[in-house]
Amino acid sequence: MSVPNIIETVNITHEISWLPWAVSYFFFVAIAVGAALTSLMWTVLRRPDWENAARIDILVMWSAAVVAPVALLADLHQPARFWHFYANFTPWSWMSWGAYFLPAFAAVSIVYGWLVMRPVLPRWLRLGSGDYSGLIKPMALLTGLLALLVALYTGSEVMIVKSRPLWHSYTLIAFFFFSGVSASAAMGLLVNAFLAESGSETRRTTGAHLGRVMALFSLLTLLTGAVWLMMGMGGGTNPEARALAVVSASPHWQLLGWELLAAFGISAIFGIYARKLWFGALLGLVTLGGAWLLRWAVFIDGQLIPKTGAGFYDYALPQGPDGLLGIIGIFGLWLVVIIIESVVMRWTPDAAAPFSEIPAE
Repeated sequence: MSVPNIIETVNITHEISWLPWAVSYFFFVAIAVGAALTSLMWTVLRRPDWENAARIDILVMWSAAVVAPVALLADLHQPARFWHFYANFTPWSWMSWGAYFLPAFAAVSIVYGWLVMRPVLPRWLRLGSGDYSGLIKPMALLTGLLALLVALYTGSEVMIVKSRPLWHSYTLIAFFFFSGVSASAAMGLLVNAFLAESGSETRRTTGAHLGRVMALFSLLTLLTGAVWLMMGMGGGTNPEARALAVVSASPHWQLLGWELLAAFGISAIFGIYARKLWFGALLGLVTLGGAWLLRWAVFIDGQLIPKTGAGFYDYALPQGPDGLLGIIGIFGLWLVVIIIESVVMRWTPDAAAPFSEIPAE
């Protein structure tokens, strides 16, 4: 009588491959995309009341477009790997397309922002005295197109991973996009609070516009969450149902859900009151926290769900550059960039004359 062989499969705990650097990258690139698109309200649609808000969007777009690639290169562990995307182009890979979309967006956004802010730049940065205002609209449209392509690629490169039900959902693209536009308006409120005078009517108008954008896209983020939840509760074998079955009984994931609901809910309800300077800044911090938490839940907590087996992996945030120090460093870099921008520019949201009427030196 033969004895059958018994094969026992033991689940292996893997270290996370997408570090907090990835959270920082997806956070700042979404802000850059959102700020670029929001600025089109003045540069393309020519809404005169959006002029100052659009220029704050330009400052936010510039700062985030500089910081995001730094976080991406850090997440590659070895920055020299970046050239492999160009040496081995794979048209079926969203990451491969992203290697072209992201640098193109960063380069074009710099030129676009330069055209918009040129009248108040120092003379040595204006590159002559010619009139290039006719290029603003076409460059704005090109920047907007590239921003949409970046938003599509950043969402799709995560959504395409079928082995993780939490990621493999088309709602993830909408989550990243809507929360990113909301976060860009929130960051604009912070910049507005520090650049403008508290009694300025221009500042209040700017805050009102950015607050409405923040409220609208926070609401769209919540509606996307409701769609995901209904798809999950519908049962079946779709990724949403499988992901919800895993996380619904976890107290940690339940808390994450309530925290996200609170952050974007507060933003959606009270965003219309962002005319008040420091209240708008406070709402901005809450919204930025929600956008960051959403990406942390997707990337870091999402990797703690085993592909096979039960339970969750353990993760402790490292204190070094791959953890807390890296997060502090990337936000510190953003702060340095935005300070440099504010020092170089000879403009604030309180400018009495329209931007186009500010005389050049």
